[in-house]
Amino acid sequence: MRRRVFLKAALALAAAAAFGACKATDTAGNVSVSQAAAKQNAPAGTTEVHADGVRRVTVAELQKMVADGSAVIYDTRPQTAYDAEHIKGALSMPYDQVPTHSGELPKDKTLVFYCT
Repeated sequence: MRRRVFLKAALALAAAAAFGACKATDTAGNVSVSQAAAKQNAPAGTTEVHADGVRRVTVAELQKMVADGSAVIYDTRPQTAYDAEHIKGALSMPYDQVPTHSGELPKDKTLVFYCT
């Protein structure tokens, strides 16, 4: 029971960090990954966790993580925006639905949320 509460709290923190990153500007073309996921599944030699608590990964790193099944990408924009275009393989989970579906998120993978 205690572990379940901890996992839910960690998930909420990860989602908050990921959504906070949606407003952060990164001119290097990096993708943001939540700190909780960064610590949990960070392969050796990957990019560091920044002061804002969000690990940035390059597009190549993200492609590798998706290809080997260690990451899942979530598009948090409205469904209409997702339907118009999205990253190949990304799943739609509009921002306002994340709290409702947080229990369905995989706990053994790096979760990547994007909103732009």
